[in-house]
Amino acid sequence: MIFVLGATGKVGRALVPALLDTGAAVRALTRDPDHARIDPRAEVVRGDLDTADLPALLDGADRVFVLTQGHSADREQAVAQAAARAGATHLVKLSTTGVHFGQNDVITRAHAEAEQAIREAGPAWTILRPGAFMDNRFAWLGSVREENAVYAPDTDPASALVHVRDIAAVATLALTTSGHEGATYELTGGEALTTGQQVAILAEALGRPIKYVEEPESAARDRMIRMHGWPAKAVDGLFALKRESAGHEHVVFDTVERLLGRPPLTFANWARENAAAFTYHYRG
Repeated sequence: MIFVLGATGKVGRALVPALLDTGAAVRALTRDPDHARIDPRAEVVRGDLDTADLPALLDGADRVFVLTQGHSADREQAVAQAAARAGATHLVKLSTTGVHFGQNDVITRAHAEAEQAIREAGPAWTILRPGAFMDNRFAWLGSVREENAVYAPDTDPASALVHVRDIAAVATLALTTSGHEGATYELTGGEALTTGQQVAILAEALGRPIKYVEEPESAARDRMIRMHGWPAKAVDGLFALKRESAGHEHVVFDTVERLLGRPPLTFANWARENAAAFTYHYRG
């Protein structure tokens, strides 16, 4: 049985059904089973990692997908050690390409420490290091719906964005087939796109032009706090990560195609799939 943490997150929502489609038994963790939209074929369990009885949650699990809120090294170490005591034989950890490039921001350091905890826990392990997610562009929803515009920091680099389904597909492969033990996989899309190019692709999917506005980082920071209600500390952490990754966010790894035997999904795929979400309010 495969135990999935982060089952309602960006990757988890794609991973759970992908695992089930292989015939695997899946136990999915959520704080709120009554409102979580998890594939009904999965065993859904309630739990908060800070208070849960980890041995009970992990009982019977032989493989574990490790992703915790805040990417806490201590929390992921506790999960890894509990999984080892429960008899799990394989841990698959979702990390970030920032570790590969030696970034020193708070988020990347936490992932690096958690990676080490996974490696030292005892079971076999696989580390997945995706770059920036295409789903991050959902941050544009509000401005596109209301103003038909995208606002972005003028420091945004070109990025080899990766589709969450490609991450989930690689995770599924690692969790359900042999030969991935001890492997570390960097995961990106197949091309690096500037923010302007991404906006143009989204506009084509929507069938209308979208205004693209570059603004100073300080203005972008204030906009994110005001529009999304994010804590200032979280926004500052995101910008710190972006500054650290700017020099290599364009790097393309061939891992997805090499492992899956097909090209990575494109940003055009993502834009077409999600076009309806961006047109919900707009009446232009």
